[in-house]
Amino acid sequence: MKTLLLVSTVLLILVHAVISFGQVTSNVFERVLEIRVNAETPHVATATAFTIDVDGREYLITAKHVVVGLKDTDHIEIYKNDSWQSIPVTIFRCDDPVDIAVMVPPRQLTVNFDLPFESLNFQLGQDAYFLGFPYGIHLPGKGANGPYPLAVIKRGTISGMQPIDPAKSVSMIFLDGYNNPGFSGGPIVYRDFGQAGYVMKLIGVVSGFLPEVVPVLQKHAIPSNESASEPSKEQPWRIQQNPDGSWFEYLETGNYAPLNTGIVDGYVIGPAVDLISKHPVGLEVKDITSIQ
Repeated sequence: MKTLLLVSTVLLILVHAVISFGQVTSNVFERVLEIRVNAETPHVATATAFTIDVDGREYLITAKHVVVGLKDTDHIEIYKNDSWQSIPVTIFRCDDPVDIAVMVPPRQLTVNFDLPFESLNFQLGQDAYFLGFPYGIHLPGKGANGPYPLAVIKRGTISGMQPIDPAKSVSMIFLDGYNNPGFSGGPIVYRDFGQAGYVMKLIGVVSGFLPEVVPVLQKHAIPSNESASEPSKEQPWRIQQNPDGSWFEYLETGNYAPLNTGIVDGYVIGPAVDLISKHPVGLEVKDITSIQ
């Protein structure tokens, strides 16, 4: 009896460890791919895409601004087996302002582990996760993700949803978290607490972050024979003292830069699914549990 109790306790601990440290399950991260477009240009940047299955067919999803320079039939590159591989794709774009594009690849790209898409069963204030390749960073994935690298996983809080066109189920979703270049096109997922077990659902696609445009300042030393500008009550921090006792002030340069406010914005997946329903041309999904 004691042995059975001990075994049960160990199993409970192991299950808890899997849930605690494996917050994003394989049906999510094994669908996320690092992509790039216009590789021949001098400032090519990487982005993120992921697969979804709709009516038994596979499609590749990314942010519309990622493929803005591509034709409706074009090529993208996917990072696979430690190198970039070009594949042809057909591209369908959601109507503005929705920043989502649907791509149809020529072959099945990922496993077909079920990933439900649902934008109704979340709770405000609960954790969400978004995956991608910020600044081109990717993690070794061999043994865990077949020939593909593993995406970086970031956590945010579901802060709210803003309807844009309720008649068409078009909404923006906002997360309290930090987005970086390269996450564009990545999936936003959450755990559905309304279902038993650990069920992850797709809610939307990363678009960007809400910026605050701020002036660029430059430090200006204040010589001992000069007086500093009179600081305003709103900005007394503009005048500071160095450790050696000398003074300096922050002066405006006339330039401005976007500041990351920590508000991640994305679009719910619904419009992409509706677009797919109008163009059901993806390849039929085969039962694949690993990719070579």
